[in-house]
Amino acid sequence: MIRRAYRERAILLVLAVLICGCAAQKGTIGAMLGRRGDGRVFVREVPPGLAASKGGLREGDEILLIDGFDVRQLDERRLHQALSGEVGDPVKLTLQRESTIVRITLKRTPAGRKQKPASDADHADKAEAAE
Repeated sequence: MIRRAYRERAILLVLAVLICGCAAQKGTIGAMLGRRGDGRVFVREVPPGLAASKGGLREGDEILLIDGFDVRQLDERRLHQALSGEVGDPVKLTLQRESTIVRITLKRTPAGRKQKPASDADHADKAEAAE
C-alpha cells in the first residue's frame, strides 16, 4: 500500500515536470571570447544587456580563471562548459585588465542567438503577407 502511494506520487511528479516544462534554462555570460596560440583567453566583444556587460566585463580583458580553474588548461569544450550553466547561476572570473587583477561574479543570462537585421526583402515579404 505504501509502495503504491509512493509510485503514484512519483508518476504525478514526473507528469507535472513534463507538463510545466520545468527544465532549467541554459545560461551564458554573454561575451565573445578569443583564444591565442599560447592558450590565453581574451574578451573580444561584450553585447549590451547580457551578464558580461551587466557585470562590468570589458573588451580586451584577459580571463585568467573561471571558478578557480586556469583557462589555459581548459580545451574549447571545457571552457564552454565552465561558462555555461543555468540562468541566474553565478560564475566567478579572475581577469587581468591592463596591469590590474580584477575579480567579478556574473549571473548567467539566457543564451540567445543574435538576430540578423531584417533586409529590405524581408520587409517586402512581411508587407505582402499582411495584405
